Amino acid sequence: MVATNTEPDTALAKSVNVLKRHLFSGVLVLNLVVAAMITFTVLQSREAYRSRSEITTQNLAKVIDANISGILAKIDVALLAVCDEYERQLGAGAVASKDLNHFIVRQHKRLPELVALRATDPAGMAIYGPEVTPATTKSLAHRDYFSAQRDNQHLGLVISKPLVGGISGKWMVVLSRRVNFPDGSFAGLVYAGITLDYLSQSFSTVDVGKQGLLSLVAADRTLLARYPKLSRPSGAPEIKINSPQFDALLASGRASGTYLAKSSIDGRDRIYSYRKISLSQPLYVFVALATSDYLANWYKEVYHGVFFMLIFLTITIALAMIFSRQWDRSRKAEQALKALEDERLKMEKLESLGVLAGGIAHDFNNILTGILGNISFAKLQLEPEHGSQPLLEGAEKAALRAADLAKQLLTFARGGAPVREVTSVALLVDEALLLTLSGSNVKGVVDIPGTLSAVQADVGQMSQAFRNIIINAVQAMPDGGVLNITARELVLEPGNPAKLPPGPYVRIAFTDHGEGIPESALKKVFDPYFSTKPKGRGLGLASAYSIVNRHGGSLSVDSRVGEGSTFTIDLPSLERRFQPREPETTLPRGEATAQLSILVMDDEEVIRHLAEGMLLHLGHQVRTCPDGAEAVRLYQEALRDGTPFSLVLADLTIPGGMGGREAAQQILAADPGARLVVMSGYSNDPVMANFREYGFVKALHKPFGIEALAALLQSLDGVTTTGQGKA
Repeated sequence: MVATNTEPDTALAKSVNVLKRHLFSGVLVLNLVVAAMITFTVLQSREAYRSRSEITTQNLAKVIDANISGILAKIDVALLAVCDEYERQLGAGAVASKDLNHFIVRQHKRLPELVALRATDPAGMAIYGPEVTPATTKSLAHRDYFSAQRDNQHLGLVISKPLVGGISGKWMVVLSRRVNFPDGSFAGLVYAGITLDYLSQSFSTVDVGKQGLLSLVAADRTLLARYPKLSRPSGAPEIKINSPQFDALLASGRASGTYLAKSSIDGRDRIYSYRKISLSQPLYVFVALATSDYLANWYKEVYHGVFFMLIFLTITIALAMIFSRQWDRSRKAEQALKALEDERLKMEKLESLGVLAGGIAHDFNNILTGILGNISFAKLQLEPEHGSQPLLEGAEKAALRAADLAKQLLTFARGGAPVREVTSVALLVDEALLLTLSGSNVKGVVDIPGTLSAVQADVGQMSQAFRNIIINAVQAMPDGGVLNITARELVLEPGNPAKLPPGPYVRIAFTDHGEGIPESALKKVFDPYFSTKPKGRGLGLASAYSIVNRHGGSLSVDSRVGEGSTFTIDLPSLERRFQPREPETTLPRGEATAQLSILVMDDEEVIRHLAEGMLLHLGHQVRTCPDGAEAVRLYQEALRDGTPFSLVLADLTIPGGMGGREAAQQILAADPGARLVVMSGYSNDPVMANFREYGFVKALHKPFGIEALAALLQSLDGVTTTGQGKA
């Protein structure tokens, strides 16, 4: 009997479990920290909005104060002028009614905003002024302002409460001054009326939002004017302002102030700023901004913060689960490598790291397929104008950005020949800058002409190469700086320094202004594992050099110590401008292709359910299965029954089972006219790039949504492996 020592394996398993607990604890703590930061930021933002609104109301109150003061001061000047003329004629012994009337009319014409400018006798009869006739003459003896002026010769300017004019019949406030006989006794008064509508209209040029307001209030809290104006019938009682906060500020002797309160008129929460007008009789102007108005943008920030937190939580949990699974796979891989020598062990570890990245990307793409597919499916269920559409579109963009991350992992994992497509250098540079400079103190300055020719490149690999060079530039300028990126076209002659074939090229130059690279290190800068930085791994520039070479181009560096470095990439040019591909057409509601019988094979249950739901929504018949062997069996049964499937969607990779490549061979052996579409999260796999060579008619990259699936089905009309259509 051979004894087996399982203690190291048990210790390793315990260690992995501890790491898993630490990982999930770290994810929890990270999400709590992010949630706390978002909450703190949102609360700080609310306070900033409130502070800005207070300052805004205070400034507007100053403007309204100056405006109303100016209006009332002009009216008071006219009143004083008429008083002086009236008293002058009284001092001369008699009043010349015609002359006094003409004088009042001239003053009135200078103030068209006045609805009335008149003078009374001691009994209160309005006998002087425009539009005064025996038929229209009214007595003012019953008015409060008349009795106040009659009984006190030192009042000066008096402003009445809102009242309905006896002659005009309009709501107004009246400004009056006392007229005296030469001996100082009461001879009548001069008064001017200004309508509340005019005062309210003078406020209308000030923007206080949808629910804001402007008002003019007397010292006894009577509302004189308001915008938006209140509808008041002629017999309505006066409106009083009820505000304990305003009363408290006045009691403390404050001529101006700001407070938050609920309106006693319409019940809305507002920030109020008031200011006392500089007149003998106190008046107060109020400016108010509604809480719902000045916090409107803040509410959007709250929604964005909550949405970001949900996406962040989803992604971190998904990544933690993926890494947990990969740790298990890595542990099994390490056990299989124990018998190999040290050098072989190093090579296997590097390969294991590539498998880890590829596995993460594959699993991540499967998860993203569920997320992106359900989002696109949800968008289709809602009306275009539904309020959730912008939120779903934001989630869709976040999922697509996550798909780009998976593509980067695949680029590192596969590292093989690039899967090329026609693309734009400007787009690659913009994407690299967006992903790399975000949060750094380095500014990117791009100079790329719009007429620059397109290139043919693997977008993921070339973006990675650009990012590695930009990261190197950021690290070369730790205190910040400017990174200049230019792109130009050139023609390389035979025998060029880059040793490239002669012809047209696009040259991209990345110039930093850092400390530069010593001449002794220039020859090694692209060597793997060589780095001048203490924590550098020496893989970034080596990877970029390898990627550019695989694209038939060259990468070189020119650097001077103390001045900076320039990394130059030459890529073969297509000598034509880049034409962006038309976006995938969204299938209109209610519109579908001819009904198909479709078999879906995928090991992930969530993807099978999602694909089934989307295809049923598009009007097709669907069967699903988890692996290739089951797919072959179902296809052969349908073929024997005379009802073959119109289309097979097959996942390329099935862990522990038959994948799409082997299943396609067996299905085509049974039915050469079968139509098969390969699906995979491994976008760099040769089968995905050259699907026709393996018997497939199309390739569907994960993650995908219902739009991509609908576009795929529409594009398959008339397409088969033999070039002939199949129902």
